[in-house]
Parts: sequence; C-alpha cells; structure tokens
Amino acid sequence: MKRSLANRSVAIAMVLLSALLASNSAALAQRNNNAANKELPMGELMKLPGKLLSEAKTAKQSGELKLTGYRVEELQLPRNINAEVRGQQVVINRAWRVTITGGPFPVRAMPAAIWIDDQIVGYGIENETLSQITAITLDNSLLREGGVIALSYGENKDARVQLPQRIQWKREGENQ
Repeated sequence: MKRSLANRSVAIAMVLLSALLASNSAALAQRNNNAANKELPMGELMKLPGKLLSEAKTAKQSGELKLTGYRVEELQLPRNINAEVRGQQVVINRAWRVTITGGPFPVRAMPAAIWIDDQIVGYGIENETLSQITAITLDNSLLREGGVIALSYGENKDARVQLPQRIQWKREGENQ
C-alpha cells in the first residue's frame, strides 16, 4: 500500500512537472494571475492557514469527476508582493485558495483548471490522495457570491464539470 502511494505520488509529480515545463510559463503566470510564484513558492501558499469564506459539501457526486464540494479561503501573505492583477502592477498582501473536493481525480497530461463562472481562477494541484484539487488566485474579483465553480482538464469550457452548489459567503458568527 505504501509503495503504491509512493509510486502514485512520483507519477503525479512527474506529470505535473512535465505539464509545467511544456507550458509557456509566462502565459501560465498571467492566466493564473499568480506572478507571485516567483516570490512565494506554491508549496508555501498551499500550507498557509486560511480564513474560510465559503464551503459546501454534498454526499451526491456531480459529473464524471465525482465532485462533492468546494472551499474558498482567504490567505494573509507573510509579506507584501508585487504582482500583476487584471493587467495592473499592484502590491498585494492577500491571496485566495479555491479547493474542489471529489474524485479520486485522474492524473492527466492537461492541467486541471478551476473555473468560477466563465473565468479560470487558476490551474489546480492535486493532493496526495487525489481527493482535492486546489488553485490559488491573487484576483478576488473572480470570486463572487452566486458564482458557479467548475473543473476541467485544459481550458475547454464545454468539458467543465460544474458543482451544483453556488458560492455563498459565510456571514459573521456562522460556524467555521
């Protein structure tokens, strides 16, 4: 079992590395609105504690990817960074982490893209058990109440699998 998990982890890492090397890194950074990767490694952003803004779970799975829920968290960055957001250079101190649950998600040559409505929030990274895919964005304008979260492999809008739950912000005083 441990060997199988280790082999799967190595395979995932190789696929992700291949996808990153094959893509145009400048275009990927702009598309992901995440030029901060040069200053804050993705691994660091994935480990930061987050403030839960919205979350939904269901026992009923959606679509062929078996989506079961999502989570949106606000991250306080450990330091201010310069980044390009919506074509403007800005200094930011926050990022947002969007996680989709379900699966197990297949490892594919095309990267997993997390969408809100018709915009790609970012390209996702799978967890070790392939039960979550997470993307980081520096552009909070993509996150809106009532937004529809979806997942695709690559940027094909027609191939997206949507979650039935729409984004609903937690109100002050709600259990987190």
